[in-house]
Amino acid sequence: MIGWGKIKDPSATRHGQEIGVASAYDGHNVDVGRIVADSTWHHWFDINLTGIAASPSPYAGFDATAAGQAALKKIDAYFLNCGVWLAPPDKQAAMRNFGWWSILWTDRIVELPIDAPIWFIGEQAIDALGRRASRCTRESWIFDFPIFKEKIPHWEWPMLFERFQLISLPFEHFVAGGILRQLMQEVGSQNAKNRFPEKAPKDEILERAMRVGIDEGLSALSKQLQSETSLISKLVEKKFRLPAGTCG
Repeated sequence: MIGWGKIKDPSATRHGQEIGVASAYDGHNVDVGRIVADSTWHHWFDINLTGIAASPSPYAGFDATAAGQAALKKIDAYFLNCGVWLAPPDKQAAMRNFGWWSILWTDRIVELPIDAPIWFIGEQAIDALGRRASRCTRESWIFDFPIFKEKIPHWEWPMLFERFQLISLPFEHFVAGGILRQLMQEVGSQNAKNRFPEKAPKDEILERAMRVGIDEGLSALSKQLQSETSLISKLVEKKFRLPAGTCG
C-alpha cells in the first residue's frame, strides 16, 4: 500500500475511517511486470480534472481556482510517477542512463574535483539528480543495478536496516559517488581526451562505467566502515574514555 485516505462523507457508516487508496507491486525484482491499483477511476479522465464549464459552475475543473491548480499539480505528479513506475525494465534503464548523462556535463559537475571524497561526490550527484526526478526515481537510478541487487536485494533492505538502530549506513552517498566519479573519468570532462559532446555515448559504455563505479563506491564504504568500526570498538572497550592522541 502506497497511499491512504479518509472517508469524508458524513452520511457514510464509516465516515472518518482511513482506507487504502493506492497500492503497487514491484514485479521487476522477480523479472515480471509491475502493477498499480487505484481505488477510483474518476480522476484519470480529463473531464473530471479540467471540467466541462467555467467557474463558478459546479462542473468547473481543478484549474478554475488557485487551490484547484495546486491540487492539479499534485495529481499531475502522481500520473507521471505512475507512468515512470509502470515502464518496462528497458525503458527504466534508458531513463536512468539519460538521468546520469544529463548531469555529467553541467557546470556544477564539471567543476567538481575528481579527488574529492567519494561521499561528497555522491552528495553532489544526489542533489543534481534530485533536481530532475522524484526521490524514489532518483534512488532507483542509484540502486537499481543487477550488481547492487546481487549484494543486497531490495526485499532484504528492511530486514537489514532494522538491525541498525544507532548507525545510518550511507550507501546512497558512496554508491552515487562511485558512479559519478567513474562517469567523470570515462565519459566526462575529467578525461583529457573528451570534449563537450554532441551526443550521449552508447548505453553499453555508460552502464559499464556505472557498474565499475558501484563496486568502487562500495569498496570505499567498506574501508570507511572498517576504520570507524575500529575506533568505535576502542571507545566501547574504554567506556568512551580514550587516551590523548587516539583520534589523531
